[in-house]
Amino acid sequence: MRAIWTGNINFSMVSIPAKLYSATNDKRVSLHLYHADCGSRVQMPKWCPVCERKLETAEIQRGYEVSKAQHVILEETDLASLPLKSLKQIEVVQFVDSTEIDSRIYADSYFLSCEVDGIKAFSLFLQAMESANLIGIAKLTYREREHLSAIRPYDGVMLLQTLHYAEELRPHDELRPRQMAMISEKEVEMAIALVKAMKGEFELAGYHNDYREALEKLIEAKLAGQPIPTAAPEQAPVEDVAAALIASLKSEGVEVA
Repeated sequence: MRAIWTGNINFSMVSIPAKLYSATNDKRVSLHLYHADCGSRVQMPKWCPVCERKLETAEIQRGYEVSKAQHVILEETDLASLPLKSLKQIEVVQFVDSTEIDSRIYADSYFLSCEVDGIKAFSLFLQAMESANLIGIAKLTYREREHLSAIRPYDGVMLLQTLHYAEELRPHDELRPRQMAMISEKEVEMAIALVKAMKGEFELAGYHNDYREALEKLIEAKLAGQPIPTAAPEQAPVEDVAAALIASLKSEGVEVA
């Protein structure tokens, strides 16, 4: 595995040399854009409208647009000189119970590993969090953004999960039903029975990306000049909820009184 970030993990006065690795792989099928008339792939050049030419990467600078007529160019040295502890270190600011974290705020996952000279402190950090059943809340600057993060023990390494900030969470009050539906006790009992009947052990390996697999088969069929697979029938919304619950319970092998 190739590290995507190198620095230190700091909690209070303890500093641990560490590396950050991606914990997941993107398995999406990449689709491109093609010109309908000639079949050529559409290019997306970095184009300067004033000089009217394509630009090379070395000619491009990053900056912030103040207005249409004004912008500020930011050099690499400017970004590296920001007065932030989190630029080259993961700064653990507190430890919390994982149940206190809103499940909506979790974003991407990464693995944290230590350098050889940090093994003792790293192992101690892992054992302390496991024994206390707490996770660390930290800050890390990566890819031109300071990420709020959660750090937790995971199978002998640390799992770092980036978190959304409070201002990034959308309010959802307007999505609440404006009026409550009339639900009978019998319907509630049947719904609970159906949920329990469908309960099972979660095995991640048992789930597959059906869309990706179907898309790959579609591409293979078009390449081979074979018939295109037909779309799956859409399930219509139920009108009689009680009848649908009864049918569902029977399909799960549950007797309905």
